[in-house]
Amino acid sequence: MQYVQIDMFFGFPVDEHFSAALKSLDPRMIDLYVQEGEAYLQSIENEGNKYLGKPVGPITETSTLELLQLNIYSILKKLVPNFPYETTPLQLVPIVHSLEK
Repeated sequence: MQYVQIDMFFGFPVDEHFSAALKSLDPRMIDLYVQEGEAYLQSIENEGNKYLGKPVGPITETSTLELLQLNIYSILKKLVPNFPYETTPLQLVPIVHSLEK
C-alpha cells in the first residue's frame, strides 16, 4: 500500500534574475547561509521551480508564517542586499513524499 505525506515549505522563488545574482557571489557565501538546519535557508526544487526558504510543517499559525517570512527575507538580504524582494512574495509550496507500507 502506498501513502503520501505532504510537508509545506515557505520559500522565495529563484527566478533567472535572482539566480544570476547568486552566481555572482563567492560560493562560500552561499554555503554560509544555504544549508540544512533551522537557522539557515534550504534550497529545494519542486515541479521545475527552485526555492530558497524553510520547511513549515503540516499546520502552522499565521503569526508563525509572518515571523518566518521576516527571517527568510533577512537572510536573503544578507546574500543579495540590493535585490528588489518586495516584487516577489514568498510562496507556500507543498512537498509530496510517497511512503510505502
